[in-house]
Amino acid sequence: MKKKGLLVCLLILAAFIGALSLWKQPGENKASAVDVERYVSAEGKVEIRPGFEVEIGSEFEGRIAEFPVKEGDWVNKGDTIAVMANKDIRARLAEVEAGLAVEQARLREILSGARVEEIKSAGAVLEAARADLEFARACLRRYRSLYEKGAISKQLLDEKENHEKNANAKVTKAAQEKVVLEKGPKAETIKLQENVVAQATASVEFQRSLLEKSRIIAPISGKIIHKYLDRGESATKERALAVIADISQLRVNAEVDESDIGALQAGDLVEVRADAFAGKRFPGKIEEIADYAGPRKVRPNDQTKNLDMKVVQVKIGLLEPTTLKPNMTVEVKIKQR
Repeated sequence: MKKKGLLVCLLILAAFIGALSLWKQPGENKASAVDVERYVSAEGKVEIRPGFEVEIGSEFEGRIAEFPVKEGDWVNKGDTIAVMANKDIRARLAEVEAGLAVEQARLREILSGARVEEIKSAGAVLEAARADLEFARACLRRYRSLYEKGAISKQLLDEKENHEKNANAKVTKAAQEKVVLEKGPKAETIKLQENVVAQATASVEFQRSLLEKSRIIAPISGKIIHKYLDRGESATKERALAVIADISQLRVNAEVDESDIGALQAGDLVEVRADAFAGKRFPGKIEEIADYAGPRKVRPNDQTKNLDMKVVQVKIGLLEPTTLKPNMTVEVKIKQR
């Protein structure tokens, strides 16, 4: 009887131990799953994406006449942020614009041809010249007759012959001028004036381009993060006036040890941390991995790291709006797949 009771107790104990082992198994599997997740840690800096930070300069040297913006101001693409002194340019522009207007009027006059009144006037001049020629010829005939009779000198006859020649020349000239007015302008005359207008137009466009360049325009929307010069100071082509940046367009440039780079690929998820925001995590994702290794530029917090080991730059995009600032040093934790 005692043996049977002992056997029953052993069976119950075995069943309890088996059930207990089955109950712990899911938890043990979960722990194993956590244990296999691996991460790569690295340091980096927050940077503005390419194309969203621009230095603004002047295309020609001179004094800054207006510079109303200040650091921290938001500007939109196309806004005027500064104006260079341009009084001389505006005066020259007014001069060449006036010259262009004159030449354009001349071209219009040439293209329109002669007016009816001008043609009639030329006809009247021609008729008067013909009448003078007839009178000169009649006088010449009479003087020749008198000279043959010995009544006048050779000098007087020569004078009348010259009068007749001059009168004939005036008729020829008047007839040619009337023909020109009736036919309209020559193609060469039109072409010549068109070239003059084209040159005047080019001068106007050049002065307008200079005037436009005197206005410093924001090429992108963003904040004025640096302002190097101010109103009244002289600007040169080599020196920037200001820097505009869209600080919402940030990413992290991480330096990953070359020994760890083989475990990473584009699309890997990243956790970004900064000492300035203790306890906060910023999610990100690898966008780009450099094709080359180079020297370390960011000093790691982990003193055990080999500072002489080369690193590969890894560009990490931030998946959410962030309070991180450009040039902040951050730590990244990259989850391996």
